[in-house]
Amino acid sequence: MTPRRRRDLVRSFVLTQGRARPTRNTHVLDVITMVTTVPGRSVAGLLPEQLAVVELCRGGYLSVIEVAGHLGQPLTITRIVLGDLLDSGHVVTRTADAQSPESGDAAAPTTAHILEKLLHGLQAL
Repeated sequence: MTPRRRRDLVRSFVLTQGRARPTRNTHVLDVITMVTTVPGRSVAGLLPEQLAVVELCRGGYLSVIEVAGHLGQPLTITRIVLGDLLDSGHVVTRTADAQSPESGDAAAPTTAHILEKLLHGLQAL
C-alpha cells in the first residue's frame, strides 16, 4: 500500500502564513456576512487565492460560506484570506441582514434565524 500525500495540509499552512485566525476582522466574518470587491484597487502582490476571491466578488456580493465553497477551502482558511483582504482594503463587508426587508427592526438576528438563512442558501446551491 502506498502512503497518501497530504499536500493540502502544507498548502493551508502556507496560505494562512501559519495563522489559525484572521488578524483582527474576526467579528465581521460570520458565515452569512456578504463580501464584495472594492473597485479600482490594484491586485499586484496578491496571492493566487486572494486573486481568486477578488475575481469571485467582483460581480457583486457573496457570503463568506459561498466564497469558501468556490475556493474549495475550509471556512477557517477562507476567513483568514478574507481578513487579509479586508485589512488591505481589497474587499468590504456588510451583514446579510443589513438590507433584508424582513429583518424588521435593528435587533441582532437570532441563531435560529441565521441557521435558517444558511439552510436556504445551501438548498439554493
